[in-house]
Amino acid sequence: MTGSSADRTARTGVVLVNHDSAEDTVGCIASLEASHDLDMDVVVVDNSASAQSLATLRALVGDRAVVLSSGGNIGYASGSNVGIRHCLERGNEFVWLLNPDTRIEPETLPRLLELLADVPDCGVVGPRIVQPAAPGAPETVWFDGGIVDEAKAGETRHVHQGRELAKVSAPVARDVDYVTGASLLTRRTVLETVGLLPEDYFLYFEETHWCRDVRRAGWRVMVEQRARMVHHQRSSGALPSPYHLYYMTRNRYLFVERALGGDGEAALGQLEGKWLKNWRRKVAAAAPEWLDEFDSLVELAATDARAGRDGRNDAVSHVPWPDDVERGEELAVATDKGTEVSDR
Repeated sequence: MTGSSADRTARTGVVLVNHDSAEDTVGCIASLEASHDLDMDVVVVDNSASAQSLATLRALVGDRAVVLSSGGNIGYASGSNVGIRHCLERGNEFVWLLNPDTRIEPETLPRLLELLADVPDCGVVGPRIVQPAAPGAPETVWFDGGIVDEAKAGETRHVHQGRELAKVSAPVARDVDYVTGASLLTRRTVLETVGLLPEDYFLYFEETHWCRDVRRAGWRVMVEQRARMVHHQRSSGALPSPYHLYYMTRNRYLFVERALGGDGEAALGQLEGKWLKNWRRKVAAAAPEWLDEFDSLVELAATDARAGRDGRNDAVSHVPWPDDVERGEELAVATDKGTEVSDR
C-alpha cells in the first residue's frame, strides 16, 4: 500500500470502522496488504469513547493506516462518514467501506475497479461475499447482491444467501438494489453529488437507503460476483442481540417510509408475520426468560418508529444479552430462507 502518510494521493481510500474489534481490524488490514492493487490509503475510525481503545488500536495498527477517533459509539454511518471525509480530503478517487471482520482476496479490489472502469455509469459496486467452510460443512454465499422487495413492504434479502457456493450459478456482474456496507466501493463523484451516508438510522438500513438515493441520481448499483471476499461473522447463535432486534425493527419501518415512500405499518406487519415471529420462536426455545424483554423491545421499536424517533437510543442495550457466552449471540442475520437480513 502507498500508506496514508505518503506524499502522493492513493487512488482508493479504504475505511474501516472499529468497535471493539481491534484484532479483526488488524486482520483485515493484513488482507489488504496482500492485494494485487496496493494503490490505497487506509483509515481506521475507532467508534469508541475509550482512550484506551484508541491507544490499543494505534499500537496494533502502527503506521499501516491512519487511526482516527469518532469520539464515541456514534453509529455505523456516522463513523463511516468520518473516514469518508478523510478520504475526500485526501483526494482519493474511490472510497471502499469494509467491515473489520472481512478478508479480501488479492483480486478483489482490481476486479471491482475494473468493473467501474468498464461501466462508467456504475456508481457503487460490491463483491460476492462468502462465509468460510466450517468443519464438515461447505463454503456458502453470504452476499451476491441486495434485493428490496417492495411487493413485500420493503423486505430486504441477500441473493443466494446460505446456499452452497458450489451449487450457485456462475458468477456475473449484475444490477442490484443495494450493496452491503460490509464491502461497498464507490466513486468520489458519487459522494460529492449524492452526499454521505444518512446518519439517522444509527445501525442498519443506512447503506440500503443511500444506494436508493444513488440509483435515483442516475447511477447504477451493481455486484461483481467474480470479485470475492470472505466474511468472518464473530458469532452466531440462538438469540438476537437487543440492539439488533430494536434497530432492525425500528429502521425497517423508517426505511420504508423515508426511502421508499411506502407504508411503515405494512412493513411492520410483514416483519412481525415473518422475521420477528421466527426470532420469537427461537428465543422461546432457547431462553424463555427473555420473552418479556423481547416483546418490550419490539414494542419500543414500533412506538419509536411511529413517532419518527431515529438515531441512537440509549434505552436499548448496545451489548449482548447477559448470558451470550453460553447461548451464543446473533450479531448479523437470521438465516432462515427468505427472512429479513441485516446489511452487515
